[in-house]
Amino acid sequence: MRVFVLVVETGSFSAASERMGISRAAASKYVSQLEAHLGGRLLHRTTRRVNPTESGRSYFERCKEILQNLEEADGMVSGLSQQPRGKLRISAPSNLASRHLMPMVTEFIQTYPEIRVELLCSERAVDLVDEGFDLALRISPMPDPELIARRLAPIRHVVVASPGYLAKHPAPTTPEELEQHACVLYSRNPNATWHFAKDGAQISVKVSGSMITDNPDVILESAVSGLGITNLPSFIISDAIRSGELKLLLQDYETPEMALYAVYASRKHLPVKVRVFIDFIKERISDPPYWDHFLSAGS
Repeated sequence: MRVFVLVVETGSFSAASERMGISRAAASKYVSQLEAHLGGRLLHRTTRRVNPTESGRSYFERCKEILQNLEEADGMVSGLSQQPRGKLRISAPSNLASRHLMPMVTEFIQTYPEIRVELLCSERAVDLVDEGFDLALRISPMPDPELIARRLAPIRHVVVASPGYLAKHPAPTTPEELEQHACVLYSRNPNATWHFAKDGAQISVKVSGSMITDNPDVILESAVSGLGITNLPSFIISDAIRSGELKLLLQDYETPEMALYAVYASRKHLPVKVRVFIDFIKERISDPPYWDHFLSAGS
């Protein structure tokens, strides 16, 4: 189609082929194939000049319009691939979003004003393709093998209790002593078992308590109010540690480490808006994450 338009505009197969960077024979072949496909002659060919037929003239005008639209579409996609713009649809855990992600998203939008962010806060693992998400932030021991994942930061779990609880109950010095304490439990851990490690030895302790919930915010508030000892990700309790509302326990023992991942469906043709957002978030969280800096200061 491009060859045909150039032939009509220049009036010559030679001139059109030169501008296209192909041979004259190839240019003639392309137009002949186009005529065969359409079932009609598009050009009058003479030794001096090439002119469009009546139908060729009409087809020429439509081809110019089509090619112009294609160029505009190519330019739009090329521009989007170079400049961060458009809607960025993200899924993220609610507690991470409310405590840490929102200030970063605000700064990101101010830095890239041509991007509109749609943020779904949920603990549910959304289907990125079927539900139309550009990426998701997920906390897990390892990423979904069917998705492309970039590790952003480690996620530590820490054992904590309020000063009020510890004033009434001696702080445990080993994980096994947790069995004699009231604990605030997370319902998504149905076995109520907490895992620790020290010097290569693995320790599992079954805990119990009078409060169990599926909401980490409720667990946090329950621990702060003195209902018992709990085990939460450090990004949730860092402020309470820094303020003195909670105290760290069992710091000589390691807890299973998870990680925060940015996951997306395909590495091929990754939109620049996605890449820029991931880089932006990773830089601001850092590794180790900034919220873990408060733990040593508050301990």
